[in-house]
Amino acid sequence: MQDIQQTATMSEKDWATDLLILEKHLAVSYSVASNEASTNQLFQFLQSVLNETSRQQHTLYSYMEQQNWYNPAQETPVNIQKAASQAQSDKSQLPVH
Repeated sequence: MQDIQQTATMSEKDWATDLLILEKHLAVSYSVASNEASTNQLFQFLQSVLNETSRQQHTLYSYMEQQNWYNPAQETPVNIQKAASQAQSDKSQLPVH
């Protein structure tokens, strides 16, 4: 039983990572919902919730970055150009409608 309790314990980094993933999913969901809102009032409300979610996500990201828990790789111009070229190549292979 003690082994199960030790395994189930989450570190602060685990909690922060889990929350960041949740915030990202919420932002996508609120974005879709606001785009599909049936009234302007609902659209405005969902946009305000999306903005707050984005602020919270950024605050959490900044905290995690300060703790060295989240360090996305910095892209180089060469890698960006390679990705752009690959995307252009992929696009050229799509059927034309």
